[in-house]
Amino acid sequence: MMNRKEFYEYVKDNVKAYLPKSYEEGEIKLQEVEKNNGLKLTGITIPNGDQRIVPTIYLDSLYQEYINGKDVDSCVGDVADMRIEAQGKAEFLNMGVPDILDYEKMKDKLQVRICDKEWNTDRLEDKAFTEHGDFAAYYAINLEENREGISSIPVTISLMNEWGVSVEQIQADAMMADRNRGVRLVDMTQIIESMIFGGTPKNLLNEKLDMETVENPMFCLTNESKMNGASLLLQEDIRKQIGECLESNYFVIPSSIHEVLIIPDNGIFQVSELNAMVQEVNETQVERQEQLSDKVQFCDGKTAVMENAERREARIEKAKEAEKAETKAASKGGIHGRLEKAKAEIKAKEVNKAPKDKSKDLAAAL
Repeated sequence: MMNRKEFYEYVKDNVKAYLPKSYEEGEIKLQEVEKNNGLKLTGITIPNGDQRIVPTIYLDSLYQEYINGKDVDSCVGDVADMRIEAQGKAEFLNMGVPDILDYEKMKDKLQVRICDKEWNTDRLEDKAFTEHGDFAAYYAINLEENREGISSIPVTISLMNEWGVSVEQIQADAMMADRNRGVRLVDMTQIIESMIFGGTPKNLLNEKLDMETVENPMFCLTNESKMNGASLLLQEDIRKQIGECLESNYFVIPSSIHEVLIIPDNGIFQVSELNAMVQEVNETQVERQEQLSDKVQFCDGKTAVMENAERREARIEKAKEAEKAETKAASKGGIHGRLEKAKAEIKAKEVNKAPKDKSKDLAAAL
């Protein structure tokens, strides 16, 4: 059985035998691609003629199929089939290449992508991005969006310089484009019901809920397509709308890059419990490249200020301890002051008394 590197080289050396003649002259390359959260995948690019944009076919899952018993040549045939299937999309992208350098034509196609800042230091190095607390927002051009997925390219620093615009301008335009894609705040109970019985859950973003009537208050924030919708969290006016809807402060659970969960701060949940829940879900249910973060956020429902929930809790606890210490010190100072005052009063009486005694002694002596 071949190891991973040998498998990839075998695919590279043999895939042309399964492809049409138009692929014969192209130089096939293997490359390691860094995805979200430090995940690295191995991809193969197979040019068709002189096309400028060549799709990448990732080989990691095919290698796993090979390890599980699939014939290696069947795997090579699958790579060829995927490449042929991707050709139509590649031709579409090549048609749009000249327009990519025209910012006015691209700005409505921008989308904010959000990730954990600490997890993606290397990946962000060549990207245009902005920092938002625990998160970083980087940007992509969605060249095609449909039910099957999104074809996009990242906005790199070099592309931003070609455009001649600032990262702040890109951020503003990308957020507007995201708003135009639709914003949805949906009750999780309704989502589950719609999965079982059909129907469309109600968008609650502009509603004012009576939270006493909501049995299991947990909500999902995403976009209409439910793809890369977690970045809506970064928009202050949307956070404020959520606070008005719930009429309370709330926790933000970073469930994936596609959505976040919203839980009202009703005193039921502890921050440590929420953090533990997120970590467990990430480890057991969410693919690494789709994980958003393991850091629960707290949002003030009125001001829309969002911060790391654990650090906020520690800050509040520290302030309480400082206040207690100050009160205790003030109380101590008060008692000490009273004792000193009493001592001073006694001493004063003794001083006043001493001359009288001495005058009596002097008279007696005389």
